[in-house]
Amino acid sequence: MGYADCCFYCGETQVFCFELDHPVTCKLDRLFKRTVCRNCHRKLEANRDLKKLTKNGLHDVAESDDEQLRRYLLLMAEDQDSIADVLLSPIASPRLTADTLRSAAASIRRKALSLPRLNSPPTSDAALEYDGTGCA
Repeated sequence: MGYADCCFYCGETQVFCFELDHPVTCKLDRLFKRTVCRNCHRKLEANRDLKKLTKNGLHDVAESDDEQLRRYLLLMAEDQDSIADVLLSPIASPRLTADTLRSAAASIRRKALSLPRLNSPPTSDAALEYDGTGCA
């Protein structure tokens, strides 16, 4: 993917303004990150804090696996909403949006593969294919 040349959210191009954002926090997926400007990073963090989705610097707070998964999914939903907002803006870049969506998809795959398998019969790939009705 290479180095980012602008903030995903506002298009800022000054490299000195860039920071790494961890949309689902570093604890929940250290590999899922994107480059944003400091201003957008503060707004994103404040929004997550107000929704009580982050720990506000408290790194040793105990969370059950279910609580971590719930928080991960809520943070991922927030991230998807923020991507949708960018798509509706005049600065939307198809390349950056595609890269951002692929990064989010990779995080979801990592999370799914980290979960224990349920005691259910295996699902065939055919059952997961798109059926043309909007449901898989």
